[in-house]
Amino acid sequence: MKSIRNAGTRLFSSLHRKPLPVPPPGPLLPQDEPVDEEICPGYNSKRFYPAKPGEVLANRYQILVKVGWGVSSTVWFARDMRGHESEPENAVALKITNTNGHPADEERQIEAHIARTDHPTALVRSFGHFRNGLRLADLKLENIMVTFEDPAVLEDFMNSQFDQPMQYKIDSTGRPVYRCHNDFGPLRNLVNIPKIVDFGLATRLDCDDWGIYPIQPDHYRAPEVILGCGWRMSADIWNLGVLLWDIMQGKELFQQVYDKQGQYDAKAHLAEILGLFGSPPTELIARAQSMLGYKWPEPIRREDGEVCECAEQYFGGPFFNEHGRFLHDELIPDRNLEDTVPFLKEKDRENFLVILRMMLAWLPEERKTAGELMEHPFLRLR
Repeated sequence: MKSIRNAGTRLFSSLHRKPLPVPPPGPLLPQDEPVDEEICPGYNSKRFYPAKPGEVLANRYQILVKVGWGVSSTVWFARDMRGHESEPENAVALKITNTNGHPADEERQIEAHIARTDHPTALVRSFGHFRNGLRLADLKLENIMVTFEDPAVLEDFMNSQFDQPMQYKIDSTGRPVYRCHNDFGPLRNLVNIPKIVDFGLATRLDCDDWGIYPIQPDHYRAPEVILGCGWRMSADIWNLGVLLWDIMQGKELFQQVYDKQGQYDAKAHLAEILGLFGSPPTELIARAQSMLGYKWPEPIRREDGEVCECAEQYFGGPFFNEHGRFLHDELIPDRNLEDTVPFLKEKDRENFLVILRMMLAWLPEERKTAGELMEHPFLRLR
């Protein structure tokens, strides 16, 4: 009986999936060249797991290709080895968080919170889905994904790695750092479901709460964030409005957010907002003036390494004098919002400009909610 049991066990285990051969290593990069997560402020390689293609984690997931990275994790295209060779195989995105556990725990809590609630299909309607206090804070094109329209996409992607393996480097601690490779090719079907991903910088706010720390990607930053006068969930609507223009036009609405050294230039960004949308209401300037000198509970470090205690120090303000006059008129470009959308037919153009102004209002309370925006003709499915 024992020999029969052993033979059965050997036969059963032989049917389990085996690790796949992995592509040979790609070109070796110079050690002093920053790669992916190494550019993040406060990066410490010892906090990141030194994952390698072909490695099997938890006796189940074989990691194959690095497809993403962030301040607290790397993301790998992997295969789930659970099951038998005769069964369909599953590909997964495996997120490996670093040892700085607090941000990872917060992100898991937010993802669990989202998973417990309903999932709207429309991208804009999903903003209304977050009315229970979730602020995204990092909405940009890179964080909007579409579902794979054909299983062959993944197979073709993996096969392409043998021809173009990932570049990598060995850092000063002897750990490998691979360059992300996430080009899955052109869309094969235009009917795909968009999904918002990466909630590492998302925050939960109660209805009466205000955020005070800097948020949002540079191009999409709302004016109240730059001015340091407090922000709420309406900052996401500003973010979405800029993103909508970018998607429609295929480039970025704001063209002068960086200086010649590649650093974020808040005064030039504000000047461009003034050029496109006119002067801010005196009410908003008064709020900003009232917050001048307000110190955050904890200082934060800017990307250039400077430790900042308040918004004007972080963004280089103040930007208006005591009379509400902008201090950098020479930076205001000669641009007109109406002239930025020549690619649309007249009726669509009018509707698009109307909805943009509903989202890109200076005063946060004047921006429409996601539910209200979904009723606008420009976003209504026809």
